[in-house]
Amino acid sequence: MIMPTPYLNFVIGLLVSFLGTLPLGVLNITIMDVSIKKGINAALRFAMACALVEFVYSYISVQLTRSIIDFPALRPITEVFATITLLGMGVYYIRKQSGLSESKQKSVSSFYLGTLLSILNVVAFPFWILYTTLLQGKGLIGLSEQGLIMIYVLGISLGTIAGLLPFVYGSHFLTRLVNVHQHRMDRLIGSLFIFLSLCQFISVWV
Repeated sequence: MIMPTPYLNFVIGLLVSFLGTLPLGVLNITIMDVSIKKGINAALRFAMACALVEFVYSYISVQLTRSIIDFPALRPITEVFATITLLGMGVYYIRKQSGLSESKQKSVSSFYLGTLLSILNVVAFPFWILYTTLLQGKGLIGLSEQGLIMIYVLGISLGTIAGLLPFVYGSHFLTRLVNVHQHRMDRLIGSLFIFLSLCQFISVWV
C-alpha cells in the first residue's frame, strides 16, 4: 500500500488540479481572450488570481472532507455520490453543445477579473470534496497533519496555474483549434469521466 508523503500530496494535488483545469470552461476560455486582447502579462495576472482563489476554495474543501472522513458511516454514501457525479460529468461533456462562446469583458484589471470569475466558480467545492475523498480513501494522500494539507493545497494552486499556461501561450492557436474540434475534445473528456465512473463502481460493488 502506498504511504502518503508530503511529496506525494504535492504531486497528486498538482496533477489532479492540472487535469481538472484543462476541460474548457469560463476560466480557460476567458484567459485565452485576455491573452489575445491584453497580452501575456495580463493573462498571467489572471492565472495568479485564479490560483489564489483555488488555494482558498480547496483548503475549505479539504476541511469539509476531513469532517466527512471522521464519520465512517458516510463513506459508502460518498462513494456512490462520486460514481454518480463522475457519470453525470461524462454525460454532460458528451452532450455539450459545440462552439466557443465569446467572453464579455469590461475594462477591469485582469487580476480582478480572474478573482471574480474564480469566486463565482463554486463548482470547485464539490470537485475538491469529491476528489479529495476518493484520493484519501485510496490512501494516496494524507490529511492527518496541517503540514500535509497545506502542501496538498499548494500543489492544487500551482496545478491551476500549470493548467492555464497552455491557454495563455497558445491562445491564438488554441482558439482556432477549439472552434474546429471542441465537440471531439468534449466527447473524449466525457468518455474519460464515464470510464472513471465505471472504475469507481467496480471498486465499490465488486
